[in-house]
Amino acid sequence: MKAFVIAGTHSGVGKTTVSIGLMAEFRRQGISVQAFKIGPDYIDPSYHRLATGRPSRNLDTWLCSKTAVKQSFARAASEINVVEGVMGLFDGAKGGKGSTAEIARLLTLPVILVVDAKGMAQSAGALVAGYANYQPATRIAGVIFNRVASAGHYDYLKKAVKIPSLGWIAKNKDMHLPERHLGLVPANERTPDIAKIRKNVVAHLDVKKLLSLSEIPKPKASVLPMQKKRVRIAYALDTAFHFYYQDNLDLLAAAGATLVPFSPLSDKKLPDVDLLYFGGGFPECFEKQLRENKGFCEALRAWDLPIYAECGGLYYLSLIGKIPGKMHMRDRLQHFGYAEAISQVDTCLVRKGEKIKGHMFHYSHWEGQPNLYVFEKRGKTISEGYVDTQIHASFLHVHFGSSPKLARRLVEAAQKTKEVCA
Repeated sequence: MKAFVIAGTHSGVGKTTVSIGLMAEFRRQGISVQAFKIGPDYIDPSYHRLATGRPSRNLDTWLCSKTAVKQSFARAASEINVVEGVMGLFDGAKGGKGSTAEIARLLTLPVILVVDAKGMAQSAGALVAGYANYQPATRIAGVIFNRVASAGHYDYLKKAVKIPSLGWIAKNKDMHLPERHLGLVPANERTPDIAKIRKNVVAHLDVKKLLSLSEIPKPKASVLPMQKKRVRIAYALDTAFHFYYQDNLDLLAAAGATLVPFSPLSDKKLPDVDLLYFGGGFPECFEKQLRENKGFCEALRAWDLPIYAECGGLYYLSLIGKIPGKMHMRDRLQHFGYAEAISQVDTCLVRKGEKIKGHMFHYSHWEGQPNLYVFEKRGKTISEGYVDTQIHASFLHVHFGSSPKLARRLVEAAQKTKEVCA
């Protein structure tokens, strides 16, 4: 089996472009390729899916245990596995928790370092040597130079480094992926030219040499036990809502849920299910269309079965008046980063007093009365989220791989409702 990590010296160096270019090249060759993303990001995996034709997986040792991360990787692994890093190689939470380097060491994967070569030549040698020597246990197996001016420029760069150089990518403004307030614009909103990106990325890369550095033993994967299907859970999936960890969907299915996608943008009625799951996304960019789907909004306001909503889901429920309190977009981030929250009440997901880990990244502000979680931020205690007898809505994005109880509880909540309504 072959696997490697695409890491960067810093954010914006071209990790996503290099990753999807290589994924698309392997797919073009008829090789089964699996993509992974280090960290909690939802948007980069949308590009991975376009390039590979299959869901990408998130690997995050802050949100999940090391064992859960290793099993997620092992279960999904294919012929070639491309793991895109997060930020710079060593950047993470306190102590480097969740960093690209930590994941690479955990999975014993070689690292391919992407370097933005604009404005440097021999100095690249000092830069790469610094990264290679900072944590010797993190094995940097090769380097790729991005934004190179010419073949002559690359010759200087290649001679300056002692680590194997795998080639270069020329400056090309058409390679730039557009951005928005949460990072890249999701792939399902713009459909990038993957074939063009692939050609530009691999034009001057030694792909065979890269693969020769990427052989690893196939990891042992435990079988995810599958329960008998007993409930139907619908999850919002369209251009407004699409932030889901693939492991979350898989764990719900394993716990006994039949998953049914639906669209708050275009569906005229609610699906016949036992629980609604609203993931995050960009409902603020589709407010007009969401509001104008009046029949759907009226049906949702009348819905009295369980609802689990994260971030954009909370925004939407407030937007249509399903929960009290108005939602407003701010110019500045309201919350950004990992958070460990304590539940103040029993819900379909958590129990009172339990701690739950998640990630928050939003510009929206809810002018309601938060009553679900409390968490600490810079020495202050902050209340967050909304709960009533059937609704659990929060800005907190949760990875169900952090605890086997989470997916099971949602299925149990749906089952209880199904029995009451029978």
